Amino acid sequence: MEEGSCWPLSDSSALLGALGDGSLDDELSEIIDTINVRTATIAYERTQAALARLALHDRVRIGSRVKPQYLRGETGTVHGFDEGVVIVLLDRVVGKFTSRHARCAPEMVEPIHER
Repeated sequence: MEEGSCWPLSDSSALLGALGDGSLDDELSEIIDTINVRTATIAYERTQAALARLALHDRVRIGSRVKPQYLRGETGTVHGFDEGVVIVLLDRVVGKFTSRHARCAPEMVEPIHER
């Protein structure tokens, strides 16, 4: 550990305080890079978990956080997967989706458990 360093920090409040008062300015670029890598890893893991819940031909509902908003709550069937994106064949034509195919982030698609 370098002399004068505040590491190891015991909690997030200490880290935020050290960032706020400039104590970590020399390490700021490295901290930003680490945060960016960690954020990307978390996003990737969420995408993979969402994809794992879905299978071809599953019935799904478009979630409440999707954009454009007029897709929210629409239902359809998983028609395919393409580079981490779910292709949903919507039950009806909605807005600009005249082919009824919507490409969605897997986190925006919720499986419908039909009885």
